[in-house]
Amino acid sequence: MRVVVFPAYRENPFLGMLLSGAKRDGAEIVDTRTLDELAAALAVRPESTVLSVHWTNPVAQSTRNPAIAVRNALQFRRILRSAKAAGAHVVWTVHNVLPHGARFPRIERWLHRLLAAQADRIHVMHPDTAALTAPHYRLPDDRVRLVPHPSYVGAVGPRADREVERARLGLGAREAAVLLLGQMRPYKGVLELIDAAGAAHRPGGLTLLLAGNATPDEAAAIEAAIAARPGLRAVCQLRYIDDAELPRWFAAADVVALPYRRILNSGSALLAATFGTPVLLPDEPHLADLGAHDWVTLFSGADGLRAALEAVRVDDAAARASAIAFASTWTGEDAGDAYRELLHEALVS
Repeated sequence: MRVVVFPAYRENPFLGMLLSGAKRDGAEIVDTRTLDELAAALAVRPESTVLSVHWTNPVAQSTRNPAIAVRNALQFRRILRSAKAAGAHVVWTVHNVLPHGARFPRIERWLHRLLAAQADRIHVMHPDTAALTAPHYRLPDDRVRLVPHPSYVGAVGPRADREVERARLGLGAREAAVLLLGQMRPYKGVLELIDAAGAAHRPGGLTLLLAGNATPDEAAAIEAAIAARPGLRAVCQLRYIDDAELPRWFAAADVVALPYRRILNSGSALLAATFGTPVLLPDEPHLADLGAHDWVTLFSGADGLRAALEAVRVDDAAARASAIAFASTWTGEDAGDAYRELLHEALVS
């Protein structure tokens, strides 16, 4: 079996975990990032090939020109149809209802409807995915398969020493450290988190840890928001955080805050659980099951986020142990084996 991956963003460890079962099974994995690379890869032995589609970024988000975005979308449709006519099969993973911050929402809806129509199997990571996508596009029930998002056990480094990492950042023994890690995109609610942290009143103090890449405009907005809250302490490293650094940030944090808008599959929460760090999540109906665990706190609105920050427990050993235990129940290896079976199912469909 050949598995053509599009787009192959290998800096995201999720892809490696998902494809690990096929790789163990001896499948040939072909990475592509551009439409031209995709077309060339699908021209080789299409009858034994499964296209594993993930994000649509290279199609409609690689340009600011709507005419080019339309041209790319039509090219993508031609590639899909040609490959399927030649015997290839398609598995599409639904990561989000629609891409966050999409420049051309109408084109994205069209692309998602195209994938829903062309995919032999549709991989979802949450059982409510079809209901959440329904206002935008329909997922055919007979082709939808559930393989939940795994934790990152085995895909990231070991946990770091809490005391060492907190001392490195100058954190006091009673000081609550709240982490937001990853690209500082507007949909992640970083400015809302700064406002809530600045308004929170908590014995022992509270420090925001903001670690991740930001555009110059995003960095300027973050710095201005922090400056507008003179009583707020924040440690900011607005740059790319590599995998080797991840354990250090999670070790220092008492909680990871995820005030995201339109969250579907919370890989960030599962990454936090892997390192044993409790999580704050929006109180969305499809996150209720996750919110039932004692390492997760759900909040509603700005006041709810502020209250959740005020209630953060410093060094909550019980919640850390619960998160680690949860992470061990469904790992990347487990998901990789399940996804391998899904690829085989698509190939013989």
